[in-house]
Amino acid sequence: MATASPLERIFSVDYKSKIQPIVSVCKRGRGLENLYRPQGVTIDNSTGDIYVADYLNNCVKVFDCNGKIMYKFGDEEGEGKMYHPNGLAICRDRIIISQISDCILNYQVNGKFISIIGKPGKGELEFDDPLGLTFNESNGEVYICDSNNNRIQILSKELTFRTQFGQDNLESPLDVKLTKEFIYILDLSNPCLHLYNYNLILHKSIISRVYKLQVYIPYFFFINNSNNILITGFSSHSISIFNSQLELIHKISLTNPTDITVDNRGRVIVVCIGGLHCLNIF
Repeated sequence: MATASPLERIFSVDYKSKIQPIVSVCKRGRGLENLYRPQGVTIDNSTGDIYVADYLNNCVKVFDCNGKIMYKFGDEEGEGKMYHPNGLAICRDRIIISQISDCILNYQVNGKFISIIGKPGKGELEFDDPLGLTFNESNGEVYICDSNNNRIQILSKELTFRTQFGQDNLESPLDVKLTKEFIYILDLSNPCLHLYNYNLILHKSIISRVYKLQVYIPYFFFINNSNNILITGFSSHSISIFNSQLELIHKISLTNPTDITVDNRGRVIVVCIGGLHCLNIF
């Protein structure tokens, strides 16, 4: 089964050279150029633009590839108004955003609202604290971490319910990513990273949730085309980086990192809520 094409376009990265950010933008606040508890980050690989879920400002802010603010959307009154956005994912000209009000928002990447999907509950297209999500660009399906329902919901490209899985193994799924072979799910369990095949059967569970050893209180994660895994350790104040053999190869120290991605130039992009509530580019 094909994977999301952005994963295939990311270059190999020398992560050990990434100690200090080359760009660190924004400080905590309410203005256009400020962030207030940034939760999620993703990249439009066609433009290099960076999208940040600005949780307490109730909007998504869009930066160019150098971290310069361009515009925001989602905080206007009326239909589509955001309330504490969490995770976000881009597929072609659409961006899907999870938020604390137990629904999913569907926007164009230019910030034009399209639709709201779901409502609070435990049934199909119902959510309880949805968090990380991702697209399968080969067929347009959306995978959503329905955190407090301990499951992953899969929606069709039309955003109708297709299936769900994980209830028997997941304790509180935080984020989900796709590779050619597996569906990777980051979870609050120990071990905290689970690999499912595309028949939705658990293959194995890996990476200990241990303070100062591997990952302590994970949040979101990213996988590059070499299957290097980058996990934000919220309470251990670091990014833990594992190679394809699941060996810990590097750590980057940051205060309360939340989400992480890697762009086509090999730059690591992280949002943090500690200190100045920053967008960092390494």
